[in-house]
Amino acid sequence: LLLLMGIMEFGRIFGAYLLVTHASREGARLAAVGRPYTEVQQKVINKVGMLNVKDLQVIITPSQSQRKSGEDIKVTVQYKIPIYAPIVQRMIPNPFSMQSYTFMRVE
Repeated sequence: LLLLMGIMEFGRIFGAYLLVTHASREGARLAAVGRPYTEVQQKVINKVGMLNVKDLQVIITPSQSQRKSGEDIKVTVQYKIPIYAPIVQRMIPNPFSMQSYTFMRVE
């Protein structure tokens, strides 16, 4: 039973991590071509699919007014996924925090 619950929770966490990683890449691409923060944030939210957006945080550095062509921009997406299996909750923190960030050169 422990093994089955562990496999299920690992699958949920890994799936969420893949969505967060993909969303950070999509957001970084938009930010690199000069899109405003609100548009980048909406794109990230659209790309996370089934994840709960209230537990999602998008951080873009530097701000739009400080972006210069040829320099890097960093889009960080942070997410806290709840752990449902009671046995697994004792082994890893609940909610489990994850983040992914992507650097792209501003065009």
